Amino acid sequence: MRRVVVAGRWDGARPLLPTGVALEQIGRGLRAGGDGLDVVLLPFGSGPTFDEAVAACRSQASFVRVPTEASSTRQAGERVAAALGEPRVVVEGGHGASPDCGIGFLAGMLGVAESDVSGEGLGPALTRAEDMLAASGTDLVCAASTPRPLLGLDSVLAVRPDLDPIEEQDTELTGALTQAFAHRPLRRRQLLGGQATHPARAFGSGAGGGVGAVIAATGGRIAPTADFLADLLDVDGALTDADLLVVAEPELASPLLATSTLDALTRAAGELALPVVAVTVRSSLSHYERAQWGLHGVFETEACVTLDDAGRRIARTWLR
Repeated sequence: MRRVVVAGRWDGARPLLPTGVALEQIGRGLRAGGDGLDVVLLPFGSGPTFDEAVAACRSQASFVRVPTEASSTRQAGERVAAALGEPRVVVEGGHGASPDCGIGFLAGMLGVAESDVSGEGLGPALTRAEDMLAASGTDLVCAASTPRPLLGLDSVLAVRPDLDPIEEQDTELTGALTQAFAHRPLRRRQLLGGQATHPARAFGSGAGGGVGAVIAATGGRIAPTADFLADLLDVDGALTDADLLVVAEPELASPLLATSTLDALTRAAGELALPVVAVTVRSSLSHYERAQWGLHGVFETEACVTLDDAGRRIARTWLR
């Protein structure tokens, strides 16, 4: 029996569907177009898709997501505080439009007002949070859905999600953040590429509006969302003995793909010499760029071809 894995995300695409429903429709079309197919569905991505991806893994960790539209990260901090003591707590976040530098998250963890962890109170607050995390024994992980740091010229404080520069800079704030995050965590239980790494300048420290920086500075760790999910969901195992990988991605275009989880899927498929076909609403990738992303075929729906039909056509083209 031939096996096809359908993986990826469909957040915000047309038709507007939860990722699981979109993948099921593609899978239904594949079964209709290819007799006797074993179709495996694998939600894989950031944001709402992350919730779907980890739904079956709740026994392995507690999961908290910071919505990109959130103006405060306090609620996420409160949820983490409530889960401390569990073996692992994972916080997912991307490049939000209104970063609060993780101040709300830190205040939520400590159960204090945000004014208590601002300015000169930030350093002592980070120390209290580090002590609390160490005492809990919890492995606190930030699943970073953006590579951008909290501080620096390419940070979430300097560049908007659409890559437009942010002209107004609060130099007093960035100075205070730079000083407070320096030389942390105090116990150096950090897995960010070296003890000299500044937590607020590290990869993904801008995730969740600065939650990544707070987690790194208090003794937790940062992992790219794609790599975290690939390990958690055993993508390599899912692709073993498969004949085709179909990836769903709402739009294949730069710079959107820079923060996507597509490369983790295509990289795993490449290791197995597995053909990869993408289903997308639209694509602006050249043939060269498709090859760079590990795509052997692209099916554009243009929001007028149903996902069922897309799956059926892919099966008849790639599984004949």
